[in-house]
Amino acid sequence: MKAGIAFEILVKRILISVGFSEVQSDGTYIYDGSSGQMLQGLGEAHNADVLLEPPVQTPFLNKIRLLVECKDYKRKVGLDVVRDALGLREDVNHFELVDTNELLSRKTQRRQGIINFHERYSYQVAIASMSGYSIQAQKFAATHRIPLIEFDKMGFWADFRSVLHDISNNDSLSYEEQIARIIRFADNIGRRMAVAITNSGQIIFLHREIGETTKFSENYDLFWVSKRLPWKMTSGGCQYYFQLPESIMEQWLANVTNEFEMRKEAINCKEEYLSNMLVYYKENEKPAVSMISINQHKLKEAKERLKNSEQ
Repeated sequence: MKAGIAFEILVKRILISVGFSEVQSDGTYIYDGSSGQMLQGLGEAHNADVLLEPPVQTPFLNKIRLLVECKDYKRKVGLDVVRDALGLREDVNHFELVDTNELLSRKTQRRQGIINFHERYSYQVAIASMSGYSIQAQKFAATHRIPLIEFDKMGFWADFRSVLHDISNNDSLSYEEQIARIIRFADNIGRRMAVAITNSGQIIFLHREIGETTKFSENYDLFWVSKRLPWKMTSGGCQYYFQLPESIMEQWLANVTNEFEMRKEAINCKEEYLSNMLVYYKENEKPAVSMISINQHKLKEAKERLKNSEQ
């Protein structure tokens, strides 16, 4: 099995595990092609690696769908891929079913109702990479609010790589058995996962390390130790780990020259990028959504401690 296919399964099954649902092909607007599920755009149809709907929609707006482009490059994903993702988002969001009959009907006041009706959707396009992203790609993505997904600092990533290695070196497994093994692994990870959308528009995967069930209170605390390690969040008696894009880390560590400045910028990063999150997860096997915010009291205390240590 190709690593890219296994990676698509991992991303898709984790999102389904927290409450997202598969988008079924209708044969026209979305159809099944030789390379997989295809989504119509204004200029062309596009292959959809992962196409899902969130468990809850935003009222008064078009329904939202998430399209994830999964990349298994040996090199870091570059600016060209993120530019393509922006073009993809524009193309699928501007698609409209219009034929000659519709155009002719617009010339007269005697219109006979809607000729080609289809429900409108707003598509958000994200990119998932097995090899990270260049700084230029990350900056471009942040500017255009294209979420970037990666897991290489997460505790389960080495296990995923190990499963891929075992599958590729086991000739006795059929393709269906390989798929089943990846699904089992992904579902096991998904049972301990929540997905958060930050106030900066980034998608963050929260992996529960401590706690029997996934729970969130109204507030959360954040902890950061090293650039090489994931961040830690505590909320509702549970402890989660998540990975921030390198661009955010690079931005707030760019001018850091000592430990005091690092602590100061870490607090600023929490406040600017991570002060609020909309979290999707499952509670009692049912999809749940919570709006959670950083513990402002503890954030204020951290600022005061830092200020006092400077004096």
